[in-house]
Amino acid sequence: MRFLHTADWHLGRQIRGKSRSAELEAVLIEIANIAVEERVDAVLIAGDIWDSASPAAEADRLLFDMLRRLVKQDIEVVMVSGNHDNPRKLEGIGRLSEMLKVQTRGFIRTPQQGGIVKIERGGECAEIAAIPWVPEGRALDGVELLNEEFKTRGIYEDSVEEIYSQLAQGFTPGAIHLMLGHLFVDGALLASVDGSERRLHIEQAYGINASRLPSTPQYIALGHIHQPQVIVDAPNGAAAYAGSIVQLDFGEIGQQKIVRIIDALPERPVEHRDVSLTAGRQLIELRGSVTDVLEAGKSIGDDHVRVVLDVSTPEAGLVQRIRDSLPGIVDVRLDYDRSEDSETEVDFADLAPEQLFIRYYLSQHGAEPSEEVLRLFRELVNEAVSTK
Repeated sequence: MRFLHTADWHLGRQIRGKSRSAELEAVLIEIANIAVEERVDAVLIAGDIWDSASPAAEADRLLFDMLRRLVKQDIEVVMVSGNHDNPRKLEGIGRLSEMLKVQTRGFIRTPQQGGIVKIERGGECAEIAAIPWVPEGRALDGVELLNEEFKTRGIYEDSVEEIYSQLAQGFTPGAIHLMLGHLFVDGALLASVDGSERRLHIEQAYGINASRLPSTPQYIALGHIHQPQVIVDAPNGAAAYAGSIVQLDFGEIGQQKIVRIIDALPERPVEHRDVSLTAGRQLIELRGSVTDVLEAGKSIGDDHVRVVLDVSTPEAGLVQRIRDSLPGIVDVRLDYDRSEDSETEVDFADLAPEQLFIRYYLSQHGAEPSEEVLRLFRELVNEAVSTK
């Protein structure tokens, strides 16, 4: 049987306030086309389907359109919730979508209650242990659900390892054995500091060592980390992150986005390979003087662009002039020597709210706020003070 592994769609994502719906839709169409061309039996979606637990209607439309494309081609779907998703919403969708062979798992289930999804095609049977994101507070609850005797170890890594182990023990001989999960494996390559991978969910406390992943599955399809990569230290030798489907933030500059194709037979090592995605817009950074940036900007196409200007001092109207001169600008930053500012720095506690706001606005935009913006700020401050 053949599978397509994808993850971290983050439907509803914006970049500096700009919608990315059209771009995400183009990538989803590309993924559906790859699934058809590769004649996959099922698509495995490893969590973070949405960008937030309360996605807008447009994000739901993108998901449902994608599922329709796959269902029309008789391609089955298994998807688990990630830390960005609302597990109850995903479970609710599954109540209806199961009729169309779209299986969803928002919460941990025992193998007997659907924790292992079975897909049968052409005389073969695949068993997919589907494990959603396990919040730290629910790790022990999940363990107790699967194994009533396991009540003493409270460490997150121990709990998650036990959950994955218990699901793997539910496999039956003679089938294809896969695992689908959303978690952080210690040592995985992360986006740079200003990337979009939320540090709260990739701290050491939320990780599991690669050596503690189960060896029973022939392939472990992971989501959560946005950079595509194979986990080389996994015991089964075939655990991988598919990564996000577009460059989500500037920490992911230069990352080639992919989906993974997995060919599997019972009781044999799988073969898996990458298929590059091309429909997403690139994120690039232009850095230098105003002249350098304007010259380089002539060839940026439809990329999302962050500009970092090397200036001696902030200049009123400069940021807006750059935005007006180049297409695709989503962020402009000023890089200048702030040593003189630090010499005359005063205690922030001594500054009035309006003075603090002006300093913040100047640091972000390279110019002081207009009188209209200041007037709105004063109104908000007065409103906040009056409601105390």
